[in-house]
Amino acid sequence: MTKLRNTIASLGALALTAGLAAGVVAADEPTDEPVIGVFSIENMTWLLTSQMIDGEMVEVPDRLNVSLLMENGDAGGNGGCNGYFTSYEMDGFDLTFGPVGSTLMACLPPVMDVEQAYFANLGQVTAYQSGGIQMALLDAEGNFLLEFDLAPEATVVGSWVAQGINNGAGGVETNALTPTVTAEFDEEGRLAGVDGCNNYMTTYEVDGDSITIAPEIATTMMACADPAIGELSQQYYAALGAASIWAVDANGSLQLRDADGALQVEYLPAE
Repeated sequence: MTKLRNTIASLGALALTAGLAAGVVAADEPTDEPVIGVFSIENMTWLLTSQMIDGEMVEVPDRLNVSLLMENGDAGGNGGCNGYFTSYEMDGFDLTFGPVGSTLMACLPPVMDVEQAYFANLGQVTAYQSGGIQMALLDAEGNFLLEFDLAPEATVVGSWVAQGINNGAGGVETNALTPTVTAEFDEEGRLAGVDGCNNYMTTYEVDGDSITIAPEIATTMMACADPAIGELSQQYYAALGAASIWAVDANGSLQLRDADGALQVEYLPAE
């Protein structure tokens, strides 16, 4: 994006000016003030916005989530189809990635094309530039390969569609009925949605990464034609009652887990 490139260029000039000024100060007395324009890119999730494909920067298709998280030499995220992992080395603004490993899911060609180009581009990265909430990864000639925005702060608030529900026997199931379960967490601590058949409503509290969902759940009283839907509803309510930890992963999925870390419900953002 032109805006990102212009912003980074301006910040680079600002950092150079700040660095020169810091040098003058250092000649007189020590200072602990940070140099303006130098931003950390580690320990935060980045979402890909555009990448180099066939010599041109191409924007990532809407709602395709390609992410990158770097922590203590290990990097990974979602390539658009598969989860991936790699290593990285950083020295100042120099940055390189090791070989990429990933899960082996198959997706439709447009998604796989984006993912394959992304993995190939990671292997060509030699440097980075960052404007704080935006980041670019460059090749050895200084060409932009990958452009990212900082991911929004994680929150449970929003509308979600179930992707997996704990069946009560130690497994998380996904089937054709799973997406009929929805949840909307509002900012006032109310939780409402559809359990596959009936509307439901309860309350919740969040404290850091802890979540408590009230066991008193009010529902409508429609008769469900398919017994499997009734069974799914009961599994869902049991999973909500067991949930005590929440997190939003690099792919944007909301996960509710019990105190032992077992996944109870996984949601995707509602479109």
